[in-house]
Amino acid sequence: MEGKISRKALIVWETAAFAAACLAAAIIWFLLPDGSFFWYLLLWLTGFVLVFCEFLYLPLRYENTLYIANGEYVEYQRGFLIFTRTRILRRAVLYASMVRTPLSLLLRTRTVVICSMGARIAIPFLPVKDAEVLLANLTPREPALQPRIFDQKGKCHE
Repeated sequence: MEGKISRKALIVWETAAFAAACLAAAIIWFLLPDGSFFWYLLLWLTGFVLVFCEFLYLPLRYENTLYIANGEYVEYQRGFLIFTRTRILRRAVLYASMVRTPLSLLLRTRTVVICSMGARIAIPFLPVKDAEVLLANLTPREPALQPRIFDQKGKCHE
């Protein structure tokens, strides 16, 4: 199973970037004297950073965010300039859960959290149906009566 996060994530990220830029511009507007060199410089820098984030950074970050869940491992990769890839072996998955927040109710998305002994993956902004399929796919089918990875002598199960 392979997929991407919802397109609504891009809308949320861009709205948050716009709100942060408006807040920065308001602070600059009220704290510095109007028409000074630093006033213009900071307003132009705020606008440049906003345009860079809205039209380059956030869309490319969205395009590079994906998850892969096959029979061997679960992987979540994201990033634009710095790429991060987190991989968990399927046999090491202890549990998987689905998180619903007030924002996810409005957007009709969910976050799937996958936990193992050494790592945790949180895949945000998944459509509800994709999140339910992924959760059902990742939930262990047998109870863990004995260690899944190592036997009592310390040898690895294959």
